[in-house]
Amino acid sequence: TLVLTRAYADWSSPVNAVYRSQLVARAVDLVQLFPAAAYAKNGADIRLAVDAVEDMFRLPDLTHVVIVAGDSDYVPLAQRCKRLGRFVVGVGVAGSTAKSLAAACDQFDAYDALPGVSVPTDKPQQKPDASASDAPVRQRRRAPNDPAADLLERALRLEHERTDADWMHSSVIKNLIKRMDPSFSEKGLGYKSFSDFINAHPSIVEMNESDNIRLVRLVSDKR
Repeated sequence: TLVLTRAYADWSSPVNAVYRSQLVARAVDLVQLFPAAAYAKNGADIRLAVDAVEDMFRLPDLTHVVIVAGDSDYVPLAQRCKRLGRFVVGVGVAGSTAKSLAAACDQFDAYDALPGVSVPTDKPQQKPDASASDAPVRQRRRAPNDPAADLLERALRLEHERTDADWMHSSVIKNLIKRMDPSFSEKGLGYKSFSDFINAHPSIVEMNESDNIRLVRLVSDKR
């Protein structure tokens, strides 16, 4: 249940005013920040942080804090919320959010990947390369400088060292990846599911989907 929803801005500004009716229709409390030379730059950051900390002390039943922002100035707020025992969810625009903010959250989701958010595409669809489309997913090579692949391999190694088991549940590996990088999202990388992400990296991981249980392990030459 959402207890408090607030949006901070100068709502008299035309660039922000276009969102007022949408936010009001969703019962979002609009906090007006009046423009001032000494206040405008970090006014929203300071006001939001002060209100959030006050609410956590005032409402002990508050369990989750969702920060919709991309500025690294919110890192101390996310850290303080976690120290006070709250689960912190960050939401930001992919490619425009500070990595330090994503890492400070317990979970981070890209705005474009949220349910109900449609992203307009102006680029015409290109015909897929016949050689690439005909090849099965497992035949694709690992791209150089692939942070997601490096993260996957690291998670597999850590879990293998911890349990000394060859086969591991894919859900455990995904949770470990999310703990290491809260901004990780297979959908943000273009995959429909985590299984598709796994299958796209055959040089790193093998998958066994027997009995409706997805088990994964490092390929033999990487152990």
